[in-house]
Amino acid sequence: MNRRTLLKLAATSSLLATGMPPTRSSADPASALTGTTRRRVRPSDPSWPSLAEWERLNQAVGGRLVKVESPLAACADKPDTPACQELLRNLRNPFFIGEQPWATQISGWADAWMSAPSVFAVAAKTAADVAATVNFAREHNLRLVIKGGGHSLLGTSNAADSLLIWTRAMDDITLHEAFVPQGCNTPPQPAVSVGAGAIWLHVYDAVTTKAGRFVQGGGCTTVGVAELIQSGGFGSLSKRYGTAAASLLEAEVVTADGAVRIANACTNADLFWALKGGAAAALGLLLASRSRRMGWRSGRGLRF
Repeated sequence: MNRRTLLKLAATSSLLATGMPPTRSSADPASALTGTTRRRVRPSDPSWPSLAEWERLNQAVGGRLVKVESPLAACADKPDTPACQELLRNLRNPFFIGEQPWATQISGWADAWMSAPSVFAVAAKTAADVAATVNFAREHNLRLVIKGGGHSLLGTSNAADSLLIWTRAMDDITLHEAFVPQGCNTPPQPAVSVGAGAIWLHVYDAVTTKAGRFVQGGGCTTVGVAELIQSGGFGSLSKRYGTAAASLLEAEVVTADGAVRIANACTNADLFWALKGGAAAALGLLLASRSRRMGWRSGRGLRF
């Protein structure tokens, strides 16, 4: 049996088991497994959180709740103004896109989705910020999306009437000479911890330019670290050094129940496996990573 046939059979089996595909907007693991759908609360609904409830979330995340407003809306009627022309030029710059909570890499796919900004965003700086946002969205039945580096051709980093977890500020990069994953009894090895909002340009600068070593990442420097790893992580040198996901040693993750968990080969091993190739969505998990550890090239060998 060739690989294409196997993938077709796997997809068919999944559909037959659930009765219908899970919706992308669902962050409920039970819904994903049973094939049921649920309608999320929208701003026009009576159960939309009050201003006082939004303020409580703002306090819980250290004042980092942001009202998202896209300047593109003002350009709809007057696109030829100097301000709008400058904005359209900036939207060709992926670095600009990554620094705006409302901006997306593309405007949408025909007959599939259209770019739409979230209502509010949490400019998260810690795993606690992410956990508080996940809990708020679950308690109020809100649509929840996550944006890191901003590369999202499938539109998964934006959704209308949603609450956004914006991880761009979580960009710490720390090098380790002798890292051992929590709960493991393995030989120490060189590694690098990277925040979920970091982009590969900054990781390459820290690991390769400044430390003279190598870490497998994306071919485009503005790709976000967390997004690339969770989608497998094929890069320019993957044919020689493997994928970014294959070099993942440990992750700190916020799951859909609002818990902060460590995932590696020795702790939460099933979650660790799911993080390394897109299976996380199939398991119905909402993920936000604060720290990623991966091996880098040292001397002649590539250590994972």
